[in-house]
Amino acid sequence: MPDFSQSARGVEPATVVDHVLLPVADLEEGARRLYARFGLNGTPGGRHPNVGTANFIVPLGLQYLELIAIVDPQEAARSSLGRRVARALKEGRTFVAWALRTQDLDAVRAKLQGAGWDVPALVDGSRKRPDGQVLRWRTQDVEGDSDPTALPFVIEWLIPDGLHPGEAAAVHRGGATALRRVVVGARQPGLVRDQLELLLGQSRLYDVRQSDADGVEELALENEDGALVIT
Repeated sequence: MPDFSQSARGVEPATVVDHVLLPVADLEEGARRLYARFGLNGTPGGRHPNVGTANFIVPLGLQYLELIAIVDPQEAARSSLGRRVARALKEGRTFVAWALRTQDLDAVRAKLQGAGWDVPALVDGSRKRPDGQVLRWRTQDVEGDSDPTALPFVIEWLIPDGLHPGEAAAVHRGGATALRRVVVGARQPGLVRDQLELLLGQSRLYDVRQSDADGVEELALENEDGALVIT
């Protein structure tokens, strides 16, 4: 049986995998389909102000999946994330992007700049949960456009302990479920591996394989019944 005992806000490496974004045209319908196919239960998350998107959250303890949909096309067209979601939906992709979690985003930014990366500005984000609780965070994109990428963005949560989305209550059909690996495709896998090692270090939570397109291609999860793969 997998071990789900560690708190998402407890002692952890400086940077870890945080969540993976899956685009859906309709949040409630997307959540129903995810449960029907994989037994994963999503709950309403909230709207992203000035981004044009809203989400459902699929808690996985230390990590989570984020079903994300466009709720204001005009607003989404003006945001990098909104454009990525729109493109992923148009191209029929299973995934939009993935994110790393850090407790010191300024240090991550300084490390990337010190390595010669031309990174965009930090962005503040927030959303209000259905219970009225406001979650706040900062993010660092590592590339400045909306094209699909194998590289994750980095998030620093500005929330009290216990409010990380992965820690929310959820009843999945296969019982407690954990993310075991994010598999990304890359046209230049060697380069992406080097970049990910700078961002995340060596980790069993990701793998890179040769592909004709850049981006997340597969998620490996584990529940009380065994392995679960989303492609």
